[in-house]
Order: sequence, then C-alpha cells, then structure tokens
Amino acid sequence: MTTTVAGVGGGDRAGFGRLVRRQGWTVGSWVLLALLVGWYASLLPRFTGFEQSSLIRTGLPIALLALGQGLVVLSGGVDLSLGALLVLANCVAVRLMAEQGPTGPSSAGGLGTALAVTVGILVVGALVQALVGLVVDASGVPDIVVTLAMSFVYSGLALFVAPSPLSGVPDGFRTLVTGSATGFGENFVPPLVILVLALVAVWFLLRRTRLGLTLYASGSDRQAAYLSGVDVRRARVAAYLLAGLLACLAGVASAAITGGAQARYSVGAANTLNSVAAVVVGGIALTGGRGSPIGAAAAGYALSLLSPLFGVLGLAPTDTEVVKGVVIVAVVMLGGLLELRRGNR
Repeated sequence: MTTTVAGVGGGDRAGFGRLVRRQGWTVGSWVLLALLVGWYASLLPRFTGFEQSSLIRTGLPIALLALGQGLVVLSGGVDLSLGALLVLANCVAVRLMAEQGPTGPSSAGGLGTALAVTVGILVVGALVQALVGLVVDASGVPDIVVTLAMSFVYSGLALFVAPSPLSGVPDGFRTLVTGSATGFGENFVPPLVILVLALVAVWFLLRRTRLGLTLYASGSDRQAAYLSGVDVRRARVAAYLLAGLLACLAGVASAAITGGAQARYSVGAANTLNSVAAVVVGGIALTGGRGSPIGAAAAGYALSLLSPLFGVLGLAPTDTEVVKGVVIVAVVMLGGLLELRRGNR
C-alpha cells in the first residue's frame, strides 16, 4: 500500500513537473497579465465594472491578432500582413454595415445585415490568407517578403474602401460584441465570451486534432516532418487561413468597439509589431514548433495594458514606448537564458 501511494505521488509530481516544463511559459504569461491588472487596479481610485470591461474590450483585437500570429509562427513562418488585414477588415465592415441615409451613414442598420457582413469578411479573409500561404509554400519566396508585400496591398485596399474616416456600425451589433450600443459600459461578458471561445477553439485545434500535431511538427523541423509523411504544405496553408480568420475577427471587433474605421497604415504596422512582440513574450519560439498561442494572447493583453498603466503612472507616451521595448527585450533575454540553462542540463 505504501509503495502504491508513493508511486502515485511520484507520478503526480512527475506529471506536474512535465506540465511546468511544457506549459510553464504560457502559465507565466497569464500570471504576468494578472499581476499587471492587479497593479493597474491598485493605482486607480476605483476599479469598477467600467474599467474592467474597458480593459477586456480594448485588448481583445490584439489578443485575437496574437492568436493568429502565434499559429503562423508555430508552424515555422511569420505573417507581417495581419495588422494591415485587421485594418482592411475594419474598414470593409464599417462600410458595409452602415446604413446609408439621406444625411450619410447611420448606425441604425440591421443586426442581421451586420452578422452577414461579418461572416462574409471572415470567410473571404481566411481564404485570401490561405492563398498567401499557398504562394509562400509553392514559390519558395520567404514568407517575410510575401507578407510584407501583402501588407501594402491590404493597406492600399483599406484606403480605397475608406479614403476618409467612417462611422455607422449598427447599435445592435455593437451591443452584441461589446455589451453596449456605445462601445462603453460595465458589461464585459460579450467580449470575454468572444475571447474564451477563440482560446478554446485554438487549444482544441492544437491539442486534440491531427492538424495541431502537424503544425508543431512542421515548425520543429520542416524537412524531417516532410520525410516522416507530414503534409507540411497543408500545415502552412492552414496556419495562414486561421490567422486570416482571427485577424478579420479582430478587425470586425475593432469596428464594434470604436464604432468606426480609419485606413491608417501606422495602425496596421503597430498592430503587426505588437502581435509579433506578443508571440515572443508569450513564449513561442520564432524558429517555430515550440510554445502556445494561448500564451501569446495573454501577452497581447499585457502589452495593451502597458499604455494605460504607464499613463496612470504619469509617463509620457514616448517614454511608454521605450519602456515597452525594454520589457520585451528583457523577457526575450530571460527566455534565452532559460533555454540555455535547459540545454546545458
């Protein structure tokens, strides 16, 4: 009996240690996010439902974008067009959802129309990004080149769709996504549900499907995976397709949150850089095959929280960007030291 209990205890400890080694960085990313939220809450006179819902809403687009970027990086690539695709989806969504009245766009459009537009944007965006992945795989051109070129294409299309700022997202759609017809309020349940559903879907894909194993294998060693019979082309195309889907979802969510759209290249570029930074901070190896997009989503939220946090502390926006860069470098260095220590064991 004593041996059995000890064996079970040893197995539990071994299982816990294995979990820490495999998912420690992901768990650490969520712990970091929780600490930042706690710090931010302690600096405010009151941390009410309004502040809580504001944090969840504003961080949702970058978290979704980081999820998509994480899938691509996990498969051994990188997509520099996702931020621009988010902006394009945002502009198209507002343009098609706004009801054109005699005095211009109105937010009184129907919820059914908005939902149909959302589905159309998600499908088209996913298929276009899948085609980008196919081009990268078939041409042999580095994905950083192809996706950078596509970022200019998406930015140009966004400017064509919205040469001036747009507005007019239906109130019903804004309520469905943000919990409020104005995009502000204390109801944080709708954006939280969207985030949880996205996280669960990505987790299930990676841990419970053959495609998830294919993504990890392709990112770990593409040549070895191919020789082992893994369809590496399918993995790359699927990663880009899912990333496009999540980027468009982030763009539509941005439309609901802000109630409008503006075709600014700087916004797309900043979103792309933040998604890559979230992937790094979230513990995904840039060489692919290691890490989890779930951690990248937490890191995306953490990065979106830095600006309001430093704002409360009284730092200027320029100082905030410097500190954000220092934080990212420090986390990357820490990750490198941990990997070096692991390799020396």
